[in-house]
Amino acid sequence: MKVTFRKASAQDIDFIAEGIIHAEMSGGNILPYTALFGISKEETIALIHAVMEEEIEGQEWFLPGFTILEADGIPASCLSAWIEGEIGIGSGVLKAQAMAWILKEKWTTASYGLECLRSMQLPRLQGALQLECIYTKREFRGLGLASKLITYCIQEASSSTAPPKTAEIQLLGNNESALRSYTKCGFLLREEVTSTQPEILTLLAHNTRVSLIKPL
Repeated sequence: MKVTFRKASAQDIDFIAEGIIHAEMSGGNILPYTALFGISKEETIALIHAVMEEEIEGQEWFLPGFTILEADGIPASCLSAWIEGEIGIGSGVLKAQAMAWILKEKWTTASYGLECLRSMQLPRLQGALQLECIYTKREFRGLGLASKLITYCIQEASSSTAPPKTAEIQLLGNNESALRSYTKCGFLLREEVTSTQPEILTLLAHNTRVSLIKPL
C-alpha cells in the first residue's frame, strides 16, 4: 500500500465533515450539534461547510489546516492542525464566533446547553501544535494510518521557521482505543476535567475530557 500526504482542498470537505462528525460522536450515538441546536446530520454538514467557507485561521474547522493521507490514491485519513493562539485569539473563541454568526437564533436559544459544555472545557496550551478531527475510514483502520498522519504533521510543524515545543490532542475520556494509540505515539496525560452536570450526557458521549501532550 502506497501512502501519500497532501493538504486538503475543497473536494475533501465532505470527507472531512464525515471525520468531524465521527470525532464529535466519539463512538457514541449522540451528535452534539443535533442535541444542542436541534439540527440534523445533514444540517451539521452544511454548518461545517459554512464555517470552512469563512476561512477562519487558527481553529479546527479551517480547510487549509487539514492534511489528507491517501492510501493507494484514496483519501483514507484526515487531521486538522494549527498553533493555538498564533493569531492572538483562542481557537475556541474563533470557532464559537463563526458558529454563532451562522446559526444566529439557534445559538441564542442553546445558551443553557452551551453553558453545560463549558463545564467540560480544558484550556488549550498556548503555542502548542493542536491535532484534532483525527479520523480514518473504517475500511482502512488497523493499519496505523492515524499514527503515520500524526507523525507527518508533527514533522512538518517541527521543520517550520518557528517550530512548536509541544503537541496537544484533546478527546473524550471514553475513546479508549484512541487514548491507547496516542499513548503509543508518545503523548502523555496533561490534564482532564469531569463534568458533574447530568445534562452533559444528553449532549456528549462522555462526561470527561482529556488533554494529552507530547514534547517535540
